Amino acid sequence: MKNKSIDINQRIPLDTLYIALESYLDSNYSNDYVLEQLRLEFEGENRLKKALRIVNKIIQKNPLNELLIERNKEVKTAIKKKVDRDIILIALLNSAFPFSFDVLQTFGKFFTVQELVNTETIKKSISNTYGGNRATENAIYSVVPMFLEAGFFKRPKNGIYEWTGVLSSTNAITNEIYIESFKVNNSMVSASDMHLRDPYFRFIN
Repeated sequence: MKNKSIDINQRIPLDTLYIALESYLDSNYSNDYVLEQLRLEFEGENRLKKALRIVNKIIQKNPLNELLIERNKEVKTAIKKKVDRDIILIALLNSAFPFSFDVLQTFGKFFTVQELVNTETIKKSISNTYGGNRATENAIYSVVPMFLEAGFFKRPKNGIYEWTGVLSSTNAITNEIYIESFKVNNSMVSASDMHLRDPYFRFIN
């Protein structure tokens, strides 16, 4: 079986993504402005270029951009609340990178039946799809810190992740964007009760 593409190898701080999303919604997104923000986090031109590509793919070139534009005012209101902002940013991450979606869905699968899961369990499951190589491991360590930052679960100690309960959004658009991030990665699924059955929805209500 041919391994799926990974295409992400660097964590992006959610604060940086938030600033980029705000500028996009305000129609003043630019590479120079994003790079200015990234320089506060990263050193070295190579890392900066990699980070800029990832931010551009999450914000500027996202499959859900039409929805963001159509519902601009609602999204702007939602992201003023941290919980909504974090859910939306993770949804955009997962829409842009199927690898990230698959990792979060895998966590959801295990958290459905247990409260603790270790890194090796996640790596083994993801490697079945993406291959057991260094690129897969690097990508896991790129996206998992973003899930942790967003409060989807926590890490009580190295190598162990703990279920902390669902996140409760305060705006309808937040859940809509999260649902759309699922649809982007599951074009064949159309059941209206998909959120009741798929482990990807373990994290929000």
